Amino acid sequence: MGIRTGAWKTVTVTKDADPAVSAETDLGAEYRHVQVYSPAIDEATVTIKPSRVTGDTAVQPYSFLAYTTDDHIGDAAHATKAKATAAVNLFENVCARYVTILLSAVQTTATRTFYIRGIDPI
Repeated sequence: MGIRTGAWKTVTVTKDADPAVSAETDLGAEYRHVQVYSPAIDEATVTIKPSRVTGDTAVQPYSFLAYTTDDHIGDAAHATKAKATAAVNLFENVCARYVTILLSAVQTTATRTFYIRGIDPI
């Protein structure tokens, strides 16, 4: 029995949007994990906000720090940098059906399109 995944969903962070946040995306079911295919971005930390119900504003974002330098102290202090290429796959535990992607900086050069899918439905 292989890994069960959902369909890929497109998640967009619009150029010059401030804050740099996507619309909420429905994965179609509740999943234990998500896989994120990330595009090239301006300098930013990529964060995901998972939720079990739509419109849940109480859930705190979960930062997966997709693009960071290695000169950090502990888990909280990270310096971010630009990522010039795409094709980064990130796997995160979410236990959620709905997700929002947040970037720590406005993307001034282009709209960013991420692809996300659920893995291992609950």
